[in-house]
Amino acid sequence: MSDTAKTLVLIGGILNLLLAIGMIALFAIMFGWMLLDPMLMMFALLAGGVFIALAVLGLLFGILPLMWRDNPGAHRVGLIILGILSLGTIGGLLLLIGGIIAEEEKA
Repeated sequence: MSDTAKTLVLIGGILNLLLAIGMIALFAIMFGWMLLDPMLMMFALLAGGVFIALAVLGLLFGILPLMWRDNPGAHRVGLIILGILSLGTIGGLLLLIGGIIAEEEKA
């Protein structure tokens, strides 16, 4: 098994988890902003909802690759799909590359 693919999947998963943590922090900031200024409550709720949705996706796109990092060849298609879905991030690009270069398991 290629160590390069394992490393790319590990780094991509960690970067996606960091993105999710950042989105949770932004939600906390928006929630605090909502408490300070009730006039901006609707904007804070909408933006907070977007940040929470992105955080849930980031957690999903971060945890799955970390579970698959030991054997990326068996999860090539899943890594490529996760990489395409999160292509706007560096972690997504690394997942895509890791899925492409992973050696496929032979039965």
